[in-house]
Amino acid sequence: MRILPTPSRAHSRIWAGCLVLAGAVGALAAGPAAVAAPASPTAAGARTQLAASTAGTPFGQVTWSVVPATSTGPDPNRLEFSYGVVKAGSTIADHVEIANRSSQSAAFSIYATDASGTSASGALLLLGSNQKSTDIGSWSSFAGGARQLSTIIPGKKAIIVAFTLKVPLQATPGDHTGAMVAAVGVTRKNAAGESVVENYRIAVPFELRVPGALRAGIQVQSISTGFSDPLNPFGSGSATVSYTLTNTGNVRQSATPTVRVTGPFGQAATVHPAKLPVILPGDSVRVAASLPGLFPAGPMTAHINVTPGWPKGTIPLTLAASVATGSASLFAFPWSLLGLILLLVAIGVGLWFYFRWRRRLRRAELAAVAARARRDTEQRLLGGRATANGHSANGHSVNGHAASGDGAEPSAAPAETEAALTETEAATTETEAAPAEATAPGGTPDGGGTATETETATE
Repeated sequence: MRILPTPSRAHSRIWAGCLVLAGAVGALAAGPAAVAAPASPTAAGARTQLAASTAGTPFGQVTWSVVPATSTGPDPNRLEFSYGVVKAGSTIADHVEIANRSSQSAAFSIYATDASGTSASGALLLLGSNQKSTDIGSWSSFAGGARQLSTIIPGKKAIIVAFTLKVPLQATPGDHTGAMVAAVGVTRKNAAGESVVENYRIAVPFELRVPGALRAGIQVQSISTGFSDPLNPFGSGSATVSYTLTNTGNVRQSATPTVRVTGPFGQAATVHPAKLPVILPGDSVRVAASLPGLFPAGPMTAHINVTPGWPKGTIPLTLAASVATGSASLFAFPWSLLGLILLLVAIGVGLWFYFRWRRRLRRAELAAVAARARRDTEQRLLGGRATANGHSANGHSVNGHAASGDGAEPSAAPAETEAALTETEAATTETEAAPAEATAPGGTPDGGGTATETETATE
């Protein structure tokens, strides 16, 4: 055990490790946001993050770090345990330093575990604390063959722990990745008032390659597509393409994807998602990309091209993996434009029915006015005829009947009408009698006779 130096060059070396956030044991409660979010399996921090973390305890705060070391102290030349190519059956001896940077003592658990994968940003994911390692995590042991150490480290002190890594003879060829973990258990009260233990972990990754039949391969799988319609009926929307990149080989790979969506009328959009720094053998990483500037005009096609590469520090193979491709179709329907068209059609139909109703109402009003006028006219005519048949214009008796004795002045229109009818009858009579007076005895219009006027004087 050594006493930690004051912050100096040694301090700067400590901060160069890798932060790994671990799962909790038992019933878990969320830890401090700046410290950890217990889960299982849990996400490791990026490899360039700090190797120190702070966990709350009933007695205050615990701060510790884990770094590669030699038998005498931290190794300034290493940020992780990278062993290169190691033949099956080999044994590696190494050291790790765990430093308690708090002022009070803390109990630590030290053990190795397997990596379960990586995130899209390249962060290493480890098995949960309650999961059993089956790969490189199970190859590590401490003095006496122990798989795990439990120790109390006083405040401001650090210990160096020796461990061995025995690669089994049956180890499969390819890259193997894990981490050396130092965990602190924190006892807390949950919402029900029960005592639970939360494990907070930080770790240093280790990796090696077992020689043999090595192969590299990346596949694009499980492509799903979608389209986000714009609110503007004449605006552009965005396509969403999600896909899974799977490392089908047995060596670590990086990947540089390109996503392109093509559609009708020559429209196209292309994006270059962030490079995936590391994809472990057999692991899959889910990636999503959004492509704006596309008008929803019907069928579209998403094209994915992934160029594989080698992560930093990885020994490249002679035969590199080929470019991985994938495609999927999607249909972008202009719902906003359709909604506008339906709205305009509905407004047009509504106006047509409205004006039709107004025309019908107008015709009904005109018909009612005409019927009312006709009734009034008929009533006036009927009333006039009754007056002509029963009363004289001056209130005297006509056809033996006396005029109305109420003093009302009868209308002259019926008398005038009757007089006009009498004159018409007289004119007709005169017209009929005229030919008889013009005919002379002894002559006909066709017989050539001479008409003689005869005057008869009567005394």
